[in-house]
Formats: sequence, C-alpha cells, structure tokens
Amino acid sequence: MSSKKKRVDEEMEVVGDDFEEDVNDDDDEEDEDYMGTQQNEEVQVEFEARMPEDSDFHGIRTLLQQLFLKANVDISEVANTIISQNYIGSVVKQSYIPEDDSDDDDMVDEDPVFGLTSVLNITDRKDLNCVGHIKTMLIEKCKCVAPEISQKFSQLINSPDYQLGLLLNERFINIPPQFKEMEKAKRKKMKYDFSHYLMICKTYRCKLMGGKQQKGGDAGEGQVFYTNPEEELIKEVSDFNFTYSVQSERDSIVDGKWNAEDQMEALRTVLIIPADKLPLAIQKIKSELGAT
Repeated sequence: MSSKKKRVDEEMEVVGDDFEEDVNDDDDEEDEDYMGTQQNEEVQVEFEARMPEDSDFHGIRTLLQQLFLKANVDISEVANTIISQNYIGSVVKQSYIPEDDSDDDDMVDEDPVFGLTSVLNITDRKDLNCVGHIKTMLIEKCKCVAPEISQKFSQLINSPDYQLGLLLNERFINIPPQFKEMEKAKRKKMKYDFSHYLMICKTYRCKLMGGKQQKGGDAGEGQVFYTNPEEELIKEVSDFNFTYSVQSERDSIVDGKWNAEDQMEALRTVLIIPADKLPLAIQKIKSELGAT
C-alpha cells in the first residue's frame, strides 16, 4: 500500500447485538448456547493510522455526517479537502482484514474508516464553500449565547489577524486520537501555524436536567457530557466555549450513542483553544486516557 502507516494498537471488546429473531421451538439447545457465546466474544483487533486516500472518501464523509447532521455544510467538499491535504491528517483503519467467503462481500466496505483526525485552515481556505457554510452556521448558533461570547467569537472567526484551524476528531469506536501531524506541518513551514483551534464536539445532557441553554457560553455547567471523553480535557484549556442543541436534527440519522438514549438531548459544544495550550491538553489525554 502506498500510504504511509503509523501504528496504533488497541484491544476492543465486541459485544454482539441483541438478537430479536424468533427461534423455533425445536431448535437445539446447542444453537442457543452458541449464540450466547457469540454475543460476549472478546476479539483482539489491531488498528493503524494512515494517510487519507481517495478510497476513504465515503468513510470520511460518514464520520463528518455524524458531526454535522443536517446542517447546511457541504461535507463532501470537506472530505475531499481532508484527502487533498493528507500530509496533515490521518484515518484509522483495521490493520488486517481477514478473508471472508461470504457471498455478501461486495455489499460491505472491505476497508472501513473507524476514525479521523485532521485540521482545516478556515482562515486560509475561506473561499471554499464548505468553510463559508461552517462559519455561517457557527456565527448563527453563537447569537443565542451571552453577548460577550458572541462578540469574541465573531471577531475571532472573521478577523484576518488570527489563523484559525478547525480541529476534527471523529470516530466510531474508542481509539486514541492522533494529533501528531500538525507539529510536523508547522516545522515544514506549511500554513498550519495557527493562533487558535476551533473544535466542534458531540455532547449531550439529560433532558430533565438541562432545560434551556443558560447564558455564559455553556448549557448548564456540570450537566453537559462529552461523547469523546478526551474533548472534555481539551475544554479545560479553551479560552471560551458555547453549546447549542441539535436535537431536532437527530431523526433518521445515526448519531453516536444518542439514538439509544431517549432521555438525552443531543448538543454540540464549540471550543476555542489557543494553539499554545493544545499540547498541554494532549499531554493530559495521554496521561489520563492512555492515548499513544
């Protein structure tokens, strides 16, 4: 394979779905025991982080879909941009795909994308349609928070005096995030020497606890939970943040854990992180979550 590979070893416990199919009365007990064993089987899976390639387009787009939901953002253009700047990001895939003799092979992605880490320079790439869509969406969402937060955000995202990078950290399973490529790009004097990072995090809160979004840039301190736990550590070094609801965009879209949690309200929390503070957050992630 032509792409550069960076190894990430991870053990993943796979718990089978609940089987809801009717079982005939005359089925052997051995079959039932086998099914029960399969549901709690522990499988060791090896992953690796690779440079994004053209063949990863649909996998990357699916990951972006779970972040942006029904927002008016051209996620196809975002996916293509990520692939075009593959020196700055990585996708996480299974290292070895065992051969399967099933007749349904053609219907399954043989090399699925399990995770994505990248950064999009939304200052330098302001002419891209997708960047304009993202900026317009976030400015509109920020109007509902405290005026001082809204003013700070509007100044940061629109001013040419700042270099703002959209940090993307999406995945389907609990794989450590990869943030190494940004430092490499900076050393090569590429356009990734940011003053700030912007990060859109998938968050949620209990409907009975949350109520309406409170002023002050956050939807009730202590009541917002992060789907990706490392992003809560990144929040600790952020300058400011604000949260908005995406509950109305959930229908018919698979969005992380929320489909199974009817008591949770789906949110997005936007973090503004000074570039010089991100390394501290990454060290915390490595220390507290065991990321490598």
